[in-house]
This record gives sequence, C-alpha cells and structure tokens, in this order.
Amino acid sequence: MFNAHIRKSGDIEEIMEQIGVSPEGVELMGKKGRFYVIKLEGLPIKDAIILKQEALAVGGDCALSEDVIGLDIERSDALLMLGERQMEILAGKMRFQPFDGKEIADEIENSLKAYEKRDYDFKFRGRNMKLPVAVMGILNVTPDSFSDGGQYNRVDAAIQRAIQMVEEGADIIDIGGESSRPGSRRLNSAEELERIMPVLSGIKEVSDIPVSVDTYKPEVAEKALDKGAEIINDIYGLRKKGMAKVISDHDAGTIIMHMQGDPDNMQNNPHYRDVIGDIIRFLRTQTDNAVKEGIPPESIAIDPGIGFGKTVKHNLEIMKELDSFRSLGYPILIGASRKSFIGKTLDLPVEERLEGSLAMAALAVSKGASIIRAHDVRETVRTVKMIKAVMDV
Repeated sequence: MFNAHIRKSGDIEEIMEQIGVSPEGVELMGKKGRFYVIKLEGLPIKDAIILKQEALAVGGDCALSEDVIGLDIERSDALLMLGERQMEILAGKMRFQPFDGKEIADEIENSLKAYEKRDYDFKFRGRNMKLPVAVMGILNVTPDSFSDGGQYNRVDAAIQRAIQMVEEGADIIDIGGESSRPGSRRLNSAEELERIMPVLSGIKEVSDIPVSVDTYKPEVAEKALDKGAEIINDIYGLRKKGMAKVISDHDAGTIIMHMQGDPDNMQNNPHYRDVIGDIIRFLRTQTDNAVKEGIPPESIAIDPGIGFGKTVKHNLEIMKELDSFRSLGYPILIGASRKSFIGKTLDLPVEERLEGSLAMAALAVSKGASIIRAHDVRETVRTVKMIKAVMDV
C-alpha cells in the first residue's frame, strides 16, 4: 500500500536528500518546488501583454484585467504565478524585452531576493542587533494610553517597569509619551519631553538596553537622541518634515509605520482599495525616501500599523498576509499586543487579551516578523522562543 502525504515546499531539499536524490538534482529541482505569486501594479498595457506571453512560455501564468483583451485600458495590474525556477527564467527573458522589460525583471528578482531573507542586521548608533526576532517592551509614560495608561506615568514606576522588562528578556524598550489611541489628547513637544526625558535618562543610568522613543515630532526625536535614545518609532512613517534628517544626523535606527489619517480620525470608516497593496506601496515610498535622506537601509524597520486606520477585518487580513511585506526587504515589526481587534474578535476587555496577543505574536513570527512589540514581555519572549524552536528544526 502506498503512503501519499503533502509536504510544504520549504522542506523540499531535505526531503529529496532523504529520498536519495543526487546533490545536482536537489539543487535543480529545489527551485521547482517553491511556488510564488507576485503582484506587479500599474504595468503599461504593452508590458503586461509581453509579461503574460513570457509567463505562459515558461509554464506559468499571469492574470491581467479582462480589459487588456480589447486594449481598452492603458495600464493593468499583473499577478504572476510561477515556481522559483520559472521566475528566474522569466526575469532573464524580460530583461531583453522592449519597453520596461528590464525594470520588470529587476522588480521580480529583487522581490524574490527580499522575500527569502530571514535574518537581518538592524544597525543603529554603533550597535548591530542580529534579528531573526527581538521583543520590544512597551513603556507608556502616559495617563491615557488604551491599555496601561496611568500605570507608569511616575518616573520611578516607569524605570522600575523598564528594569523588570529587561529581566524578563526584552531586547528593546520603547518609551511612549503621547497616547495615539483615538480621541486622546495631542501634546506639544515640551509636554511630551517632560514625560519622556526623565525616564529615558533613568533607564540609561541602570541598563545598556537599546531604547526606542515612540514619537512623530522631529524636535522630540532630536532631544531624545541627544540624551541616548537609539531608535525612533514613528507612527507617521517619517511624514513630518525634518524627521528623516534628525534620524540620519544621529545615526539612529527607525521604525516606519503605516497609519491612514491621524489618531484623531484614523478609525472614522477606514477604507482601502487593497489593504495589503496600499500599505506596501506606502512603506516602499517612505523607505525609499528615508534612504534618499541618508538613513542606511540596515537602520530601517517597517510596521504595517495594526490598529492605525484599520477595521477588525483589515487587521486580520494584515496578519494573514504578513509575509507579503517581506518582499520590501526590511525587518517587520508587529504591534498587536492587547489591541481592540483582539478584544472585538474574542469579545474581551483589554485586561483579558493576553492569549490573543500571544497568538498574534506566534503567527507574526511564523510569517517572518522580526520585532514583536508587547506589553507582556515575559510571556511573549517564551512564545517567540517556542515558535523559533519549531521553525529552526
């Protein structure tokens, strides 16, 4: 009796070695066993038709708008569906095609290379943090944050909590001085600095742990970096004038987050044409701009912005398709801890969302996230270690 069972493509080389396939065969057939779907947006109609023909010629396929047939549109998105080896052949053939063939080939090759990357060197202020996965402990020194507002707005309590998170295994401490929950009060720079700076100084006196500051104000970022902060976690994704320059001038790291709108209106009926594609497009634009402003690529991480201008369905879709963001080539941060989409999904208040938060952390790591931002550090560190143990077998 035969025993047939399905195996995922990531195991294919190991399985072929078990079968006894020759090394040459393993190398050749391994790429045939990995299948990719790549979306290219806004291709001119002539490029789209050529891409479709070449994809079919190598044994794959390419989905285009039905309006391409009658040449009724000027541009079409394209969805390529091929194995890795087919993708390589297709890119090689497109490189010699007219119009935008070379640029399309570059896009295919670069996205595949970025997608397959797992380990990153996250560099900031002379440090080189090795990622596959780090845990960022949340330290809100605010009276009105959605989860822990008021718990750590005393300097001594905040510093003690930071020490506790270090002991629990945090790799980064992220200090937030202004709540970004819908309806929260916006602060001026002086108020935000008054909350952040004593805590930042106190942490640096007792620990060498990297400290991130959660701010979108360039003047706050500059003063925090002057006092020892090393990463700026920006919910506006470096859209505020001068922020990128401040980060570049201080050789700091940055986390570029997507947010639709701003905290005052972001949850007023958020809408996307394609939530994954729209966020990827924003993050690509902002990371490209950051590099042009002098921030090295290895000092950048990205965050799709769970809960920032998204419905419950949007957030769940982002988590489901999280590995799509790997094609940008930067470490991915996920901050789902205790957020409202967990509460609405499970019908639970904020203080009972630990299991949901850990589930999202585990899912994020399995899909390629490199930094997990969490309130419950000890539990998250244990979850991450267990997931990584399985993935590394």
